[in-house]
Amino acid sequence: MNLKKRFTVKSAVVVMLCSTVLMVSACGSNTANPAASGSDKGAAGGQAGTSSAWAEKVGLNKTETADELYAKAKEEGSVVIYSMSSRISDTKDSFEAKYPGVKVEAYNVSSVDMLEKLIREHGAGIYNADVVFTKDTGGTFTLELLKKGIVHKYMPSDLVSKMPEPYKSQVEGLVPYVEVRGIFYNTDVYKTPPVTNWWDLTTPEWKSRVMLSDPMKSADTMDLFLAMIQNADDMKQAYKEKFGKEIELNGSPNAGYEFIKRLSKNDLILTNSGGDIVKAVGKTGQAKPPIGLAVSTKLREGQSQGLKLGVSYDVKPKVSQVEQALLYIGDQSKHPNAAKLLIRWMAGEADGKSAGLKPFNLSGSWPTRSDVTPVEELPLAKLNVWKYDPVFFYENSPKLRDFWLKQQ
Repeated sequence: MNLKKRFTVKSAVVVMLCSTVLMVSACGSNTANPAASGSDKGAAGGQAGTSSAWAEKVGLNKTETADELYAKAKEEGSVVIYSMSSRISDTKDSFEAKYPGVKVEAYNVSSVDMLEKLIREHGAGIYNADVVFTKDTGGTFTLELLKKGIVHKYMPSDLVSKMPEPYKSQVEGLVPYVEVRGIFYNTDVYKTPPVTNWWDLTTPEWKSRVMLSDPMKSADTMDLFLAMIQNADDMKQAYKEKFGKEIELNGSPNAGYEFIKRLSKNDLILTNSGGDIVKAVGKTGQAKPPIGLAVSTKLREGQSQGLKLGVSYDVKPKVSQVEQALLYIGDQSKHPNAAKLLIRWMAGEADGKSAGLKPFNLSGSWPTRSDVTPVEELPLAKLNVWKYDPVFFYENSPKLRDFWLKQQ
């Protein structure tokens, strides 16, 4: 498959979208409330400090019981959530059954679209989202929305005290569970994982047989590449273990960039979704199926469709960067108590037993609480991943985008 043909038509549109988001963000910092949550001064004067003052006023720094919050939430009557996952519908049902009188209005929106939506709405003085359920998308939620007070952290002590580090003191916000990018393979053809080293994907054996979501449209793919760049020494060592010699960078800044270059030249199959990937990989009756990169929770989705899927977490040097689910409260939320109650429900509540976490505790997912037993057999402590670094990802994503475009 010709990568250039797949890429050229849409790449300019995607780059324009990324630029638009940054421009809107910059405008938002001047026309809306620019203050970071917890700060006293904003970049534009005018509304300086109002965002953090609001967060303190509604008690985002407090730990209240579910009963206390429910009494207040019933007066508010509803709660609006922007969710990256369609599984929020299950949480909606269980929450409304547990807390009659508080309706959940859920919108399923991708993290990238959610980012732009929140920036535009906040800039226009529209405060629709009470709860924001997302991934960080290259550190943009942390470095843009959280820093500017468009969203706020809410980390009640009776929940986070049950979490190990780094999630107990997570700077990005409350993390109810994590996922990874996994390498999926067809179990009808391969009884064991056919790939054990990321550099395998650059060899002739896998030419035209590697699928992944287009990094110019997938923040998760881009984050994986950024983790490889940040941990280039690991990639360099993995290369030596694979090929028995030192890597030649051929003008690339480091071994992470060189991996991305060689992978892009191996006739990749770019797709728009992880669902497309697992369907192609796990389809029965294939003699030489592709392999593909997708979020680890696609394993259960694929199995429910009768696909023959396996996913490998034993890949050198690491399986991927950790992908963190994040829960925030939207600035100036109209239903702050219902928002706090819903977040507690989604994070397992004080005892870790709430049904709100169950839709997200499945194969390929790891709850961050020590008092919640994961469905996934591999323990969280043994998950071989790189740390998620929002600052590095945010600062280096423009350079990586330029590098990727030059390879096409």
